[in-house]
Amino acid sequence: MRGKTESTMGRAIGAAERILRALAAEFPRLHDRQSFLDSGGLRAGYDKEGGTALSDNERQAAARTLTRMISDGIVSEVLWPAGHSDKVQLPEQGMIAVSVNLGSLREERLAWEVNRQGPEPSQERIISEIVDRSRLWIEQNMDDGKLPLLLVNASIIHGSNAFDILINAQYRNPYNLLRYTREVVQVVAHITGTHTMLVAQSYGFPNFAPPR
Repeated sequence: MRGKTESTMGRAIGAAERILRALAAEFPRLHDRQSFLDSGGLRAGYDKEGGTALSDNERQAAARTLTRMISDGIVSEVLWPAGHSDKVQLPEQGMIAVSVNLGSLREERLAWEVNRQGPEPSQERIISEIVDRSRLWIEQNMDDGKLPLLLVNASIIHGSNAFDILINAQYRNPYNLLRYTREVVQVVAHITGTHTMLVAQSYGFPNFAPPR
């Protein structure tokens, strides 16, 4: 019984690894379940040449493995607005490089250490404040009833002398991105400068594969 269980586990691990390798091979395409099951990366994992489709049994086995991996938290599914959709209309992407005055932030933290009241002064707190301000700004600045901007990612960056935080966003027109930078990001304490960049071409998230 034990030998059979270990053999079954080995096959399951192999099936899961096939899924992971197919996902990696599909970059920069991002998929929903159905488009992934039709993908060239998955066909290659089954040694299918050219446009040869998976057999019904192979497709069902891959679908079961994928479902199990999602249930186990190995692969994540996300809900994300499709920027190029006519009902979303946020086709453009931009980045905001943010410089932080680490000296003044350190001084505030030293003062905070005395009583430890309120949130701890940190770059994490700066990002939290930007996110909170962003929610209100988006709500108050709808563009003809549509979202003016959508945050994609906010990261603390180490190893750069040019900036400390990088914010990615989707937007409809550059004016919205510039206004957002000026009215939300630049007013947060300890931020000493911003540099707004427009993305000419993006690969990977959030550019999902078109529905089939």
